[in-house]
Amino acid sequence: MPALVYAKVNKETLRFIRDKKQVSFDYIERIAKFPEAKITLWEDESSDKLPTINQAKKLALCYRVPFAGFYMNSADINVKHLPRLINKRSMIGAAADDSAVNLALLDLINERDFYVETKEALNETIPEFDLQISDTLLATEWAKIIREYFDIKLSDQYRCGSKRKFYLYLREKIEAKGLFIQGFQKVDVGTLRGVAIVDDSMPIIGINDDDRYPAKSFSILHELVHIIKRTSSICNDMFGSNPWDAEEVFCNAVAGEVLVPRAALFSVAKNYSQYTIGEVDAIANKFSVSSEVIARRLYDTGKRGKAWYEQVSAELAQRFHAERENLKAAVKMGLSDGPKRNMSREAVDRTSTSLCEALLKGYSEGIFDKADISAHIGIGQKHINKFVSEVMGWYL
Repeated sequence: MPALVYAKVNKETLRFIRDKKQVSFDYIERIAKFPEAKITLWEDESSDKLPTINQAKKLALCYRVPFAGFYMNSADINVKHLPRLINKRSMIGAAADDSAVNLALLDLINERDFYVETKEALNETIPEFDLQISDTLLATEWAKIIREYFDIKLSDQYRCGSKRKFYLYLREKIEAKGLFIQGFQKVDVGTLRGVAIVDDSMPIIGINDDDRYPAKSFSILHELVHIIKRTSSICNDMFGSNPWDAEEVFCNAVAGEVLVPRAALFSVAKNYSQYTIGEVDAIANKFSVSSEVIARRLYDTGKRGKAWYEQVSAELAQRFHAERENLKAAVKMGLSDGPKRNMSREAVDRTSTSLCEALLKGYSEGIFDKADISAHIGIGQKHINKFVSEVMGWYL
C-alpha cells in the first residue's frame, strides 16, 4: 500500500477561508464527509495533523477555492465580504444552515468581478444602470416603464417560441442596461430562488440554475424590482411568498405585469372560454411563461375568481409533482436515463449573457484559450466549440 502524501497547507489559511466564507462544520461534513473534529485539527496550528493531498483537494472543492490557495498566507487571499442582504424568504424550504447560500453569493460577486476585469482587458466600458422609478407609481406603471426602458417588445416575446429563448431574450435585454445576471448552483430551489445585490458599479441579479426557465424569467424581474428599489435581498418563493411583506407582493405584481401585460392577456384570453388547464397551457405558451403565471394573472386581473385559481394552482402543482416522480421512477427502473444533458447549453443558460459575449471576444482576440473558458464556465473542453457556436449565433 503506497504511503499517504500529506498536504502541507497553511492551517491559518484553512481557518481564514472557512470563517470568511461562513461555511459551517455541518455543511462540510455533509458535502465533503469530514467531521468537525478532523477539520479542527487541520486548522489547529499546535496540531501536527494535516489533510492528505486528496482530502485537501476535496475540501477546496467544498469551499470553492483553488487548491493552491491553501498553501498561501491568509493575508494574500482575496476572499470577498459577504454582502448585507435582507432576508425576504418564506420559512417554507428555507434552510437553517446557509453555508450553501453564502458560497453562492460569493460566487456571484466573483463572476461579476471577473466580467468587469475582462471588459477592462478588452478596453471596453460597461453601461451604468441608472433607472429610477417613483415608489408612488402603481405596479402597472412600473411594468410599463420597465418594458420601455429595457425595450422588451411583445412582438419579440411572441416570436421567441420557447420558454428558454424568452429567458435568454429577457436576460440579454436587461443586462444591456448595465446589470449582471448570473445563475448560481448547489442550492436547493426551495432554499434560494433569487438574489438582488445592489451595487453602484454593477448590480447583480442571481437566479437558481436548477429552476425552470419560466421561473428564472420571473425571478429576474422580481429581483430587478428589488434592485430599482435599492433593496439587496434574497428570496425563495416568487409567487405566494410573504403576503405580509408589501415589497415582495409588489415585486411579484410588477413581474407578472411585465411578463403578461393586462391588455395583451385580455386580447389573447378572449379566444378561450373555459380556461381549462389545456387552455391555460396554450396561453402560457403564447407568452413563453409558466402556466402558473397565467393562472395568477387571470386571477389578479379579475378574469377568474379565487376558487378557480386555487383549484387550477393545485392541479398544476400536482401535475408537476407527478411528472417529476414518474421520471424518477422510470430512471430507477432502468426505463429511462433521465433528461439528456447538453453541457454547452447548460453553460450558456447559467452564465451571464454579457460574460458569454466577453469570453467569446476574449477568445477571438487570444486573451482566453479553450482551457481558460473550460475552467471558468465549468464544462469540458470538448464542449467549448458548441458553446462558442451558440454565442456567435447571437450576432447572426
